[in-house]
Amino acid sequence: MGYLAPSVTVIIGTHNRAKILPTAIESVLNQTYPSFELFVVDNGSTDETRRVVESYHDPRIRYILNPHPTRSCAEPRNIGIRLSQAPLIAFLDDDDIWYPKKLKISLQELERHPEAALICHAQMIVENDRVVRKNICGPWIDDMRESLIYKGNCLGPGSVVARREALLSVGGLDVREAFQGCEDYDLWIRMAKAGYRFHFIEEALAEFRWTGFNGSNDPWHSVRCAEMIRYHIGTDLFSKRARKRMAGLYRYASQMFRRHRRWKEACRYQFYAMKARWI
Repeated sequence: MGYLAPSVTVIIGTHNRAKILPTAIESVLNQTYPSFELFVVDNGSTDETRRVVESYHDPRIRYILNPHPTRSCAEPRNIGIRLSQAPLIAFLDDDDIWYPKKLKISLQELERHPEAALICHAQMIVENDRVVRKNICGPWIDDMRESLIYKGNCLGPGSVVARREALLSVGGLDVREAFQGCEDYDLWIRMAKAGYRFHFIEEALAEFRWTGFNGSNDPWHSVRCAEMIRYHIGTDLFSKRARKRMAGLYRYASQMFRRHRRWKEACRYQFYAMKARWI
């Protein structure tokens, strides 16, 4: 019997998460859709990550070491995209999980919607092993780029299955340090700008697990997100809607710094918020 290429490549980027990584891996292995390859891309771990991955004697799993470790998951995901043998790509963070029918339903929806470059489903937000809420992604609108820039990110990487050729056509994820932690948000904006369509489903097929160590808990994450949006706004920066958007982003950054008792930075970004609103 000849080799059958997988239909989808699953990419888990990880760094020093050997203790919790098995939960993510096993949620992939428990999928009812079996035609996948799983790349665990190690972003410079110093713990037992490699041993944990190689303890799974499943030919679909491949351990990959990023030779030039970074502080973000952008390059590990790009490595997985480049090495993929499948036409579809799915991302999973090392502290999140998928429900068993995630791949089956997502691929069925992509088959039903050949015009879509990616499928994005809802996810459950879980904190301390308790479901806090259901996060519904989307909806699609005709000017998706404008919505993403001015209304916010309505996709999560762990909820997406995307066509590999679409990801490659926009250059994959941006690895610049200034976009660290919001690389996926930037990617959706660039895909929408390129004319790619997204399809959303309301069924929750994964869990985003709030551990307190998530990158979005870092107050500087909110600053990088604000600057990424500022970059995409470009020449529209002095319009009323742009000023309102930037004011909201800087205000949120200020709140995050206050939460971490970083008073100097909190005051600075509160000032930026006021300046953006009334400039």
